[in-house]
Amino acid sequence: MNATLRRVGALVDKDLMDLIKNPTMLVALLMPIGFMLLFRLVIGDTAADAGLTGADLASVGGEIDKFLLGSGLCMSIGMVASMVLIYGIAEEKEKHTLRTLMLANVGASEVAASKGGVTLLAVVAVGAACFFLAGGEPGLLPVYLALTALGAVPVVLISLVLGLASRDQMTAGFYSVPVLLLALVPTFGMASEAIKTAASFTPLGGVYDLLGLAYDGHLLSADALMPLAVTLAWAIAGAAVFAALYRRLARDN
Repeated sequence: MNATLRRVGALVDKDLMDLIKNPTMLVALLMPIGFMLLFRLVIGDTAADAGLTGADLASVGGEIDKFLLGSGLCMSIGMVASMVLIYGIAEEKEKHTLRTLMLANVGASEVAASKGGVTLLAVVAVGAACFFLAGGEPGLLPVYLALTALGAVPVVLISLVLGLASRDQMTAGFYSVPVLLLALVPTFGMASEAIKTAASFTPLGGVYDLLGLAYDGHLLSADALMPLAVTLAWAIAGAAVFAALYRRLARDN
C-alpha cells in the first residue's frame, strides 16, 4: 500500500508539472477563463445596447447570472477534461512514456488515479476562476465547486478511455470534439424548450439544472431529484465504460 501511494504521489507530481510546462495543457486551462471573460463583456454590452436599466435589467439579471455560471461549469469541465486527458495521454503514448511507466512496474490503475485526480483538481480550479468571472455570490461557491466536481466524474472517466484509445494527437483531436460539444449542450437550453428538455439528459444537464436550483435557493427541493438521478446515472455509466475498456486498452499499449 505504501509503495502504491508513493508511486501515485510521484505520478501526481509529474502530471502537475506537465500541466504547467505543456503549452497545450495551459491553453486548455486558460480557454474557459478567456471565454467567460468574453461572455461577460458581450452580455454587458448587449444589455447596454438594448437600453435595459432598472427593473427591466433586474428582471433578466437572474437568468443571465445562471447562464454565465452554468456556462462556466460546462466549459471548465468540457474543455479541461477533454483536452488535458485525451491530448495528454495521446502525447505520452506517442513519446512512449506510458510504456516506460508500465515497464517500471507502475500499474495501470495508478496511472489512471494520478491523471484523473490531477484533471479533476484542474477542473475545479478553473471552475472557481470562471465562477468569480461570472460574478457569482461567494456563498454559492462551495455548491458550485461540488457540482463541478460531480459533473466532471463521468467526463473524466470517458476521457481517460478515449485518451487510451487514441493512437496519436490527431486521433485525440477527433475524439475530444464530441466530448466538448456534448458538455456544452446545456448552455444552448435557452434557445427553446425542446433543446432545454433534451439538454437536461446530457452528461452535464443534471448538474446544470442543479446549479440553477441552487441559485434560486431550491437545491434541497423535490425538483432536484430528477437532475440528481440523471447526474448519478451518467457517473455510473462512465464508471461502467471505464471498467469495461480501460484494462484492455492499457494492456494493448
